[in-house]
Formats: sequence, C-alpha cells, structure tokens
Amino acid sequence: MQPSGRRWLMISFAFWATVINYLDRQTLSVAAPVLRDQFHMSNVAYSGVVFAFLLAYTVSNGISGPVIDRLGTKLGYAVCVLWWSVAALLHGLATGALSLGVFRFLLGVGEAGNWPAGVKVATEWFPESERALASGVFNSGSAVGAILAPPIVAWILLRFGWPTAFVAVGAVGLLWLVFWLRAYRRPPAASATVEAPPIPVRELIRTRFVLGFTFSKIFLDPVWYFYIIALVSIAMLGYTGSLANMLALPGDVFPKNAVASVYGLASMGSGFGGMLFTLITGWVVDHYSYTPVFIGFGLLPLICVTILWLLLGELRPYVVGTEVFAVDTLR
Repeated sequence: MQPSGRRWLMISFAFWATVINYLDRQTLSVAAPVLRDQFHMSNVAYSGVVFAFLLAYTVSNGISGPVIDRLGTKLGYAVCVLWWSVAALLHGLATGALSLGVFRFLLGVGEAGNWPAGVKVATEWFPESERALASGVFNSGSAVGAILAPPIVAWILLRFGWPTAFVAVGAVGLLWLVFWLRAYRRPPAASATVEAPPIPVRELIRTRFVLGFTFSKIFLDPVWYFYIIALVSIAMLGYTGSLANMLALPGDVFPKNAVASVYGLASMGSGFGGMLFTLITGWVVDHYSYTPVFIGFGLLPLICVTILWLLLGELRPYVVGTEVFAVDTLR
C-alpha cells in the first residue's frame, strides 16, 4: 500500500508541537533577569527552579511513553500538550521561587511526552525508509523554537510584562490542541489492522535493545545540553543528523504500540546524563578550563556509537513472548 500523503500533515503537527515545547521552556531563560530581580532569587534558588524542571522531565520520560502507547497517539499527544500548556499558563501566577519551581516541575512532567509522541506519529504514518527523515523534520522544531523564543518572548515581556509572556506561549499550545483534535486520525493501514496489546514495561526494560539504547543516550543527549549555549554549528549539524536516526530506531524493532514506551524509557537515560554532565561541566570549568570540556563532549558521541554497535546487535523485529532474538531479552 502506498503511504498516505496525509503523513506530512501529521508530522507537521509534531513539528509545531516541538516548536511550542521549546517556546514554553525557553520563556524562563528570557524572563530570568526580570524574575530573579523581582523575586530576589539567589543563584542557588534559581538553580533549584531549573533543577525542578530537569528532575520532572527525566522521571516523566519513563512514564509518558507507556501512557501514550496505552491512550493512543491522538489522545496521548493531546494530554501531554494540554498538561504542559496549562503548566506554562500557571507560570504567570508565580509569586516567588517556590511557586515558580512547582510550576516548572509541572511543565517538565508534560513536556517529556513530546518526543515519545512524535516518534509514535513518525512510526505510525511513515514507512521504514522515511522514518529518519520524518523524525528529523519534527525534531527540527526544537531548533526553530530555540531561535524564535528570545525575540518573541522578549517583545511580549517588554511590552506587556513577564506574566503575559508565559500566558501567551501557553495559549499557543492550547490553540495547537484544537487543530490536532480536529485533524488527527489513524492512518488507513492501521485502521485495518488488529494490534496486539501493548508490551508491558517490565518486559521492555529487560530487552537488550532498550537497555543498550538507554545507555547510549546517556552519552549522546548531554552534547545537546552543552552545545545549545555555544555557537558550534557544525557540531550541532552532526548531532541533529544522528538524533534523527536515533529517533527512528525503536520503530525498526518494536511494534507501533510500544515505540513511545521504548523512547520514553530511553530518554530517562538522556535526562540523567544531562543532569550528571552539567554538574561535571561546572566543576571542570571552575577547576581547569573549557578545553577539557570540549574534548570530553567531543568524545561522548563516540562512546554512544560504540554502545549502539556493541550492545544492540542486529536489529530485527521484536516478537512478543520470545526470550531470545536479535535484541536478546536479558536474564
């Protein structure tokens, strides 16, 4: 069966959701000078607010994927966007570091679902030969969002105040939600297929693929956290290209009703890796310089590739109930 032309509309929704995702999270960075002055936040207090987001985002990665697989793409993606949009709106009610940290935590809980949901859209609508391209398309929304956030948020903040900036970006997510609920439908091929029940998380985490994939992301995604404050375009070109292929990997092995779970579980590795290497980076810079930091982050992707080649083995479709296959279930 020829793939539906509607697939490009579906992946465009994932692209714009990713743009909005980054608009929401970058609003705090733009508004930080004003908020720190108004709330009299110390460096420690502000770092606590940032940590609250990272902690929620990391833990929620392992939860959002299975939830999306069970609710289905349409409802699962909608719940995530609704959650993080409301959380973004609540930022406008913050009265200090504590309430800001709580709202930041809630934002992290919702935003973690974007990539498992996007991967699920790409897997459902695109054939294997196009999944890396589709994943690259929706993932590019993160770069677009990071570019758009500073001028847009700064203009709103200066003209209407910081609460309006948070409310505005949250409202954009709710607008996306209206169009998503009206437009999304299952692909024609999927509607004629009877799917098996989703694979339990306890079974997924015992597979060689999930463990190796998770471990590899510990060493890949922190590169993004580091280079996003640095003007290293060539490095980011290579990173985003490799990430597009990483986003497509779960769909090459697991059925469509498990890919969100697999990517969500693996993304917990990237979250913990990002938190760990952020702390290490600060310590190294304080005690030495940026030179060993750049060398270290240049080596991390090579470690990721080594893990993928050595631990994942040959990629073959996972068969429910089998104990030994190309991504062997570990005992």
